[in-house]
Amino acid sequence: MLRLLHIEPKNMPTEAPVIDELTMRMVVALRKATRPNYVYCGFHTCICGAHSGAWDAILPNGWMTNTLCVHYLAYHRAEVPASDLDAVSALPPVTEAPTSKELHGPELYDSAGNKIIRCIDRLRERYDRPTQDRRT
Repeated sequence: MLRLLHIEPKNMPTEAPVIDELTMRMVVALRKATRPNYVYCGFHTCICGAHSGAWDAILPNGWMTNTLCVHYLAYHRAEVPASDLDAVSALPPVTEAPTSKELHGPELYDSAGNKIIRCIDRLRERYDRPTQDRRT
């Protein structure tokens, strides 16, 4: 089984996400993915603080990926292996724009209900601003 986009970026994310055909193909594939019959007892944390889900995602073509696959393509593209980029380009040519959660992972809160602020949350806030505010 091909393991797609199981990477651990070493560099901080780009300031703006790369939302192109590859990223949007991956969005569609992830949305159509199924979960296996197991979960992990934790999650993966990217260098920028984005958290994965506690499960793998099985794409419609049988490949395995993780819930940070869209994040990696959008914010850590320079660290994605060429073989993974080639594999994503082989996905069906159906595209959809990513949600903020698909790009940045879930928001995190402590036991008191206070939001935990991570590097990725600054980028999330910028992305979530109305279009007219993104120019600043």
